[in-house]
Amino acid sequence: MHLILYLFTITALIVLGVFVLKNNPKSKINRYFFGFTFLVLTWTIFVFLSDYIRIYELALFFTQLAIIPPAFMGPTFFVFANYFPKIRKTFSPRVILLIYLPAVLIALLAFTKYNVVSITFKQNWTDFEPGYLYYFLSLEFGLYMVTGFYILYRKLKWAIGLERLQTLYLWTGTIISILIGVVTNLILPLFSIGNSSVYGPLFTLFFIGFTSYSILRYRLMDIRVIIKRSAVFTTIVLFITAIYAILAFILSLVFTDIFGVSSLILNGIVMAILVALGFEPLKKWLSEATDSFLFKAEYKPQEVLAEFSDRLSSTLDLDTLTQFITQKSLDVYKCTKVSLFLLDKKDNQYKEVSMAGMETKNTLNKIEPELFTKVFGYLHNQKIEKDIIVREEVRKNNEQLKNKVLEMLLAEMDKYEINLIVPMYSKNELIGIIFLGDKKSGDVYSGEDLRVLEIIAAQSAVAMENAQLFEEQKHFTEHLKIEVAKATKELKSANIQLKKLDEAKSEFISIASHQLRTPLTVIKGYLSMIQQKDFGEVPEKLANPLDRVFKSTLRIIGLVEDLLNVSRLESGRMKYDFEMVDITALATEVFEELEQHAKNKGLNFTFVKPLKKIPELKVDRNKVREVFMNLMDNSIKYTEKGFVTVKLEKMDGNVRFGVSDSGRGIAPDEMPQLFQKFSRAKGVQLVHTEGTGLGLYIAKKILQKHHAKIWAESEGAGKGSSFIIEFKVSKE
Repeated sequence: MHLILYLFTITALIVLGVFVLKNNPKSKINRYFFGFTFLVLTWTIFVFLSDYIRIYELALFFTQLAIIPPAFMGPTFFVFANYFPKIRKTFSPRVILLIYLPAVLIALLAFTKYNVVSITFKQNWTDFEPGYLYYFLSLEFGLYMVTGFYILYRKLKWAIGLERLQTLYLWTGTIISILIGVVTNLILPLFSIGNSSVYGPLFTLFFIGFTSYSILRYRLMDIRVIIKRSAVFTTIVLFITAIYAILAFILSLVFTDIFGVSSLILNGIVMAILVALGFEPLKKWLSEATDSFLFKAEYKPQEVLAEFSDRLSSTLDLDTLTQFITQKSLDVYKCTKVSLFLLDKKDNQYKEVSMAGMETKNTLNKIEPELFTKVFGYLHNQKIEKDIIVREEVRKNNEQLKNKVLEMLLAEMDKYEINLIVPMYSKNELIGIIFLGDKKSGDVYSGEDLRVLEIIAAQSAVAMENAQLFEEQKHFTEHLKIEVAKATKELKSANIQLKKLDEAKSEFISIASHQLRTPLTVIKGYLSMIQQKDFGEVPEKLANPLDRVFKSTLRIIGLVEDLLNVSRLESGRMKYDFEMVDITALATEVFEELEQHAKNKGLNFTFVKPLKKIPELKVDRNKVREVFMNLMDNSIKYTEKGFVTVKLEKMDGNVRFGVSDSGRGIAPDEMPQLFQKFSRAKGVQLVHTEGTGLGLYIAKKILQKHHAKIWAESEGAGKGSSFIIEFKVSKE
């Protein structure tokens, strides 16, 4: 019975460790998990051999050898606990060497009398007298394991959702196995109590069981599909072997009937020919047959993302885009249904624009924005960073937190048979939502599924906004044509010019928003995934260039946004959200955000706060913040040394905000063009090439909507400048 359990334990450890390593050999988490599993495996083998070998020298050798794997288990588990489930910082090679130093010392003394003094053969096991090294091992192993368990416990305490469940099962299985192993193989042998060491390795089945359950149920290290494929491949090989065994038996009977005697040589030759000619075609046919029904929901992420990128950037028709997103998602994930909701700003509701898959008992046609405002706001407060909402994770979180928001969300997801909620954001605004039902196979959505969906949602959000802008532009053009038709003959020349301007504007919006924003978003998404090591470890020499490329991409996206803002301002499509805002707090927030940047340049960056309390102003917070940011950033950017002073004060019925600096100043002939489009001071482009000359123009247009004034003052080139904004205050 012991032999069977040992063989089962050894096989399970090999399978578990190899599959985890095979899934992502570049991941440090996977590598250290494999290392820990390998050490448990070797320890199990050495204990087994020391108990069942009856040659004194060999039994002594394996008894001494059995101390080495546990010595390295502690440090390996300690490092793994620091890295799991997400690597936030890594140990340097020097620190790793120090961590493993005690284990190396134990290994060097393993074959001395300090380890095992003597052994004695019992009826079905081997007893031994431990040396002083066993006490040192107990101390070393205990310290590392206790510290590792404490680290995992802290992570378990603060983890949320899937990470908490993964950590819980790994922690539980490991602590049960280790505690029993410590008692049976470290503590009891010190007192020469029975043959307890025989049972220690067998209790690693707790570690195997809990870890395997977490892999299959909670996507631990994302190796579920690999295990499934390997099991199917093994079955195929066994099936083919059985077929050839049956053929060999039949051939032996045939040859016996023909020749009157069984010919092993002839039988072997015929079987060799059959294997050579038939094995590969038979294996290929069986693999394709099993793939057609066991792995029909699998896909290649790069191909799917490439197809989404091509289709989303090749059309501006809203219906075509929405139907493609839902139908393609249904085909890729093989789920029961996919539905897409977009925000209707007129009715302030999310309305279903496309659905693919089976109709469910309860139909959801529209959603009030307040529901998702509460849900995403709550998740953000709970520091749940992942945007995609998974039903089972919501259920597990609600079991711990008992929150009304989660209960409401879970009830809705159960009612409408929704497994995933994938938000579509554009510039921090939730413009749409994709709902996915359960997979038809019953499988859970893997980590790779969620990562691909996040990229698809980002691309789709940009494509949706582009299509909506195009639709708005079409309606605007049609309306303009009607107005032109009503105009008098005296306005013909003006109408022709208006048509030309309208066509130019349409072309500009199409090129800027469609041809630039979509590929830039894709580039940003891929760069972000590379930096987050989703495709594996990034070579150190590439980290800095990748960071520069990422920052340059963000700069280009900012340029496109500036161009689009100009277009919206001039066409009257810029939306404003006015509210009562503490202007002092807003200015302080922007000042603190840029303070470090100014200090890095060695500037004296100060904020002179108002002596009198300033009442709240009715403004669009985000747009006024953008104006403040632009003015402060410009002063820091164009001031090489000296000071930048921000001042806020109340003057009569006005609130005045000003930014003064000792920078390059403004020449008198440059002042009239200062707030015009694409206007930049002479020589500025040689110092800062990334500017567009649109910032001050956009600021002036925004402030006009706030009935505020903006102007600049300067004594001349090289003498600094001041930019001043004046808001009106309603009578108290």
